[in-house]
Amino acid sequence: MDNSAQIDYWNGPAGQKWVRDADRLDKMLRPFLDAVIGAGKPRAGEVVTDIGCGGGALSLEVAGRGAIATGVDVSQPLIEVARRRAAVSAPGTRFVVADAADWTPETAADLIVSRFGVMFFADPVRAFANIRKGAAPGGRLAFACWRPLAENEWALAPIIAAMPFLREAPKPPEPGAPGPFAFGQREHIDRVLTEAGWRSIRISPWDGLIELPGTAAPETAGFMLEIGPLSRTISEQGLDPLKIRDALVARVQGLADAEGRTRLKAATWIVEACA
Repeated sequence: MDNSAQIDYWNGPAGQKWVRDADRLDKMLRPFLDAVIGAGKPRAGEVVTDIGCGGGALSLEVAGRGAIATGVDVSQPLIEVARRRAAVSAPGTRFVVADAADWTPETAADLIVSRFGVMFFADPVRAFANIRKGAAPGGRLAFACWRPLAENEWALAPIIAAMPFLREAPKPPEPGAPGPFAFGQREHIDRVLTEAGWRSIRISPWDGLIELPGTAAPETAGFMLEIGPLSRTISEQGLDPLKIRDALVARVQGLADAEGRTRLKAATWIVEACA
């Protein structure tokens, strides 16, 4: 199993973008943090592992509820953000630079959580089998993952606006290929977890609106150019984002409310299982 491509991606320019926008992203993704907390129900004194913890928002929320949290991520820049945050609000929270597909925790976890951190494994069955080994007997799993791109307006709308400027339409990834929408299909999630040895699997849809960063169209358009599927397409095709910006600004102006806020549809799965 080779996760080197994802490790390079999250330690390169993409990781730096997430560092720069960590606070804005956490605000945008707050509904899914709440959904994972609601599914996992962390309790005081429990040992909790946060997979793909990024800047540590979910780990710190868990720690604030009295649990003993460890966040794991392949991105050194994002782990540094998490450690700085923990030093202020939860000094006992531990953050580790590691690939959860191979990492072994010092203490078995009562609860394993993730907010969009589990869709990037080259071999997800093997990864989730290893994650299960790090769970205590009866340990619980709760995570959020995106449903297909076509169901997520927040990610699709920028690509549609940019289509006249692309060299070619973005190619759909191979089913299950590592990436943000790898777990879009319920059947794929169920198969992966079942083959990895998890049981009592429950996969529930979450549908709602999320507010993109920015209180004016140019600011929100700038975010769309930096974060999300359009950003990766621009990088892969070697495009000049400035040529796309005006089209995005116009698109956002048509989507924003009277106060300049842009709320778009988001669709995820909230997944629960037992070790």
